[in-house]
Amino acid sequence: MNSRTMKTAFAENSTTLGQVRKDTGFFGRLLADKRILTLFTAIVLFGFFTKISRLDYPRDFYFDEVYHGFTATIVLHGDRDAYDPWAKPPPGKAYEWTHPPLSKLIMAGMMAVFGENAFGWRIGSVLFGTLATIAAAALAFELFGSLPIAVLTAALMSLDGLLLSQSRIAMNDIYFIFFMLTALLGYVRWKGNEISVRWLYFAGAALGLALATKWTTLYVFLVLAVDLSVAAIRNRCLPPLTACLNLSIALGLLPVAIYLASYLQYFALGYGWPEFIELFRQMWFYHTGLKATHAAHSQPWQWVLNLRPVWMYVDYSVPGKIANIYNLGNSVIFYGGLYAVAASIFKMEWRRNWPVAFIMLLYFMLWLPWTISPRIMFFYHYAPAVPILCIILARWLCSNLASPEKTDRMTAKAVLAGAFLWFVVFYPDNTAIHVPLGFADSIYFLIPGWKN
Repeated sequence: MNSRTMKTAFAENSTTLGQVRKDTGFFGRLLADKRILTLFTAIVLFGFFTKISRLDYPRDFYFDEVYHGFTATIVLHGDRDAYDPWAKPPPGKAYEWTHPPLSKLIMAGMMAVFGENAFGWRIGSVLFGTLATIAAAALAFELFGSLPIAVLTAALMSLDGLLLSQSRIAMNDIYFIFFMLTALLGYVRWKGNEISVRWLYFAGAALGLALATKWTTLYVFLVLAVDLSVAAIRNRCLPPLTACLNLSIALGLLPVAIYLASYLQYFALGYGWPEFIELFRQMWFYHTGLKATHAAHSQPWQWVLNLRPVWMYVDYSVPGKIANIYNLGNSVIFYGGLYAVAASIFKMEWRRNWPVAFIMLLYFMLWLPWTISPRIMFFYHYAPAVPILCIILARWLCSNLASPEKTDRMTAKAVLAGAFLWFVVFYPDNTAIHVPLGFADSIYFLIPGWKN
């Protein structure tokens, strides 16, 4: 697609900003525009291949794979110890029972297909990271009715280092992100036509899968509760009884049922309800009372500024060179996104535009609650907010690219070019490609917090 075609596409779609489309949806519109479909497919494939490249390196568990990936291998073999808070693990490993088991069950399924090896326990993250890119693009379209915003969202997600790193490691974060985005997609589709409840139940099912992956799904529940409450206050009445019943089942009972279903193997291995309740208590104590320390511990204000990534892996095996895995984000996207957030707030767009209000509420609720968390925190806890930040930035970029002002268009193009350049330069730092020590010291460790 040449620049003239792209400019026309942005101009044609700019009129739909702030409107929720009720026609064929994202995939129908995408299939109807072959040129944008080609561009979108290229972006998704770019993201997939940058994630899967050299996926089997390192060949052993690294960072939190010693918990998640290792426990997935235990789940694969149907060992009861995978769920036992008091089981004694082998040296250098630990049983990961502090989160619900769905992501580990998926990893075990992947290993059953691809083998019990590094590729096997990581390939699920690659697939779900790629699907998360598609889900974020679909969510962007359903919110703002614009294919260019959707395509730009996918492009930005494919260029971010934090999402890249979490899509290449056997941890549960990227699984949660996909299920979260899918749930939000269903909810927004339902908001566009509340008479039809199939999308509401779709959202509830996805929320259940997210909850069966990480308890931080509770933040998403809170966002939906606030949105529904504000709607009821504005309408000065509660929804009809049938609607309340559907909401209770779809967003209440269904997610809980799916959460419990994720423990079917647990009960099949002989555990009972008393042990399940005790496991739940231990999980709660862990997340609310953990007093551990870590060199990469960070605060939420450092996340939004991309100041303190997690050093996941290092390899000095090549003389004069170093290979690192840092989950450092793309600062062009992070700071550009923060500017787009501030611009939307100062313009008071959230007061007259529901999609803007919803996406802003979602962005802040996915990281602000961590500021009062009593437990140790890491940069990857910010990862669920990054796709939302990409949507906000993509909307701002789309508006600028469609602007009659040359300065606005040039600014947007500079941001996109800068984001791509950042990705290229820091890709080795995200994926353990050996680089000269001097280069790493001068570029990858330029900011003191980038080396910890």
